[in-house]
Amino acid sequence: MNHQFSPTTHPYFQNQPFNSNNPNIKYALTVQQQPQKARLCSFKDKVDRRPLDPPPIVQLHQSNNMNFNDYHNSANFFLHTTLANANDDSDIHYVNGVRTTAGSVVQSLHKLKDTNNTEGAFFVFADISIRIEGVFKLKFTLFQIKGILVERVCSIFSDPFRVYSPKTFPGMSESTDLTRSFSDQGVRIRIRKEARAVTAPSM
Repeated sequence: MNHQFSPTTHPYFQNQPFNSNNPNIKYALTVQQQPQKARLCSFKDKVDRRPLDPPPIVQLHQSNNMNFNDYHNSANFFLHTTLANANDDSDIHYVNGVRTTAGSVVQSLHKLKDTNNTEGAFFVFADISIRIEGVFKLKFTLFQIKGILVERVCSIFSDPFRVYSPKTFPGMSESTDLTRSFSDQGVRIRIRKEARAVTAPSM
């Protein structure tokens, strides 16, 4: 089946620093947990969710070491993710008129401790599925709500990952220490105690 990709033309920026109202404050993103693989998700209206493994986790940083609570608990930040071409980073929002992603593509900020017991500001994408097979990246774009305005702050790409057909998918991996830590702190995220191979149904 031939897929018709539909790129977007929104002027996102690749992890460029953003100057807030305070000129001494700049924000940046790092991908603390990279997605590695996923099983192809259905195009049907009732989605059979096949989340990325491991779940992508992105950390928000600021440059001037303000008080932790000044922005880590802020409801004014949110992170949006889109599927991107692994070769040229172009957006792939739709295929044949249907979204290429399923699940929760927007996440709010969580104040959490990492595996070193260091507090940070994190966005956790525990429920993203991909509807097309191949090698892709995710583009994460940070937005900040300022009154009635929503401003684009900065963006970053994940490393490339592969989306497999049901027959070739190697199975889900055991949950990482970071995933387990965030789950213990109350983030709704599925935990797997051991790697699980997947056998495709016989035709």
